[in-house]
Amino acid sequence: MNWNEVMVWGIAGVVLASVLSLLHKKGKLGRVPGIILFVVLIVGGAIVWGGVIKPRVMGESEEQKIDSALAELPLYGTIRTQEPALYAQIRRDILQMKKEGKPQQEAIDTVKPRVSELLSARIVHAPDAAVNAAMQVNLEEMQTLLARKDGSCFKFLYPQVSGGVNTAQVLPPELFRKDLSTMNDLLLATGPGQTDLPVAVSTEKVILMMAPVREALGNMYGDQLQMFSDLTKPDVDREKVCEISISLYSGILALQPADSAAILRQMLGKPN
Repeated sequence: MNWNEVMVWGIAGVVLASVLSLLHKKGKLGRVPGIILFVVLIVGGAIVWGGVIKPRVMGESEEQKIDSALAELPLYGTIRTQEPALYAQIRRDILQMKKEGKPQQEAIDTVKPRVSELLSARIVHAPDAAVNAAMQVNLEEMQTLLARKDGSCFKFLYPQVSGGVNTAQVLPPELFRKDLSTMNDLLLATGPGQTDLPVAVSTEKVILMMAPVREALGNMYGDQLQMFSDLTKPDVDREKVCEISISLYSGILALQPADSAAILRQMLGKPN
């Protein structure tokens, strides 16, 4: 109980005692019954407050904090509008993690895989400009993380191998906000009612588009590319893997915008 609660209960006790004293003076309540009633009301009130009212009030306050935090991120506002069921699940997950004692920002970051799944489904039919812009920001993030020389770039690219990374903590704030913005732009460009769909490109054509990129990677890295066959091996040079990945995506983005977008849709997309 904090000092505000102590003060409130103190005032309530004084008021209650005054009322019971007045009833006693008017002969409507005996002294002993009045004392018993005072104790019962105070104890009963404390039980009701602590067991019912306070948890509900605190719960509503926690929900308001989560809603305010999510409202500050346009990305979640878009998800709330376009995918209300997903937003409700994200909100429930964050509240549950908060109850488990996790910091609010950590809780928000933990639900990012759900957002990533949505983006993977949407990128399949996203416009060229939105796809390329999102990949360009991802490329900037890779380069920034590789410069840290702490393994965060590899974790960012391959969380399934060694766990992910909290981009809110390791990226410069401006770049982190830029990432959220491009993700939001992609969702807005692929929302309900989208009519301008990209032209479907066959896997065979994508392979042909990738030929100059593959050739350039082979010339630059040779046998080192074999590390990608099993990234879990202990002798894998993780910084080199990240460097090669950066070269890969840089090469793709250097192609014609329509070609790079088509390649990225097949590489990163997850058909519904």
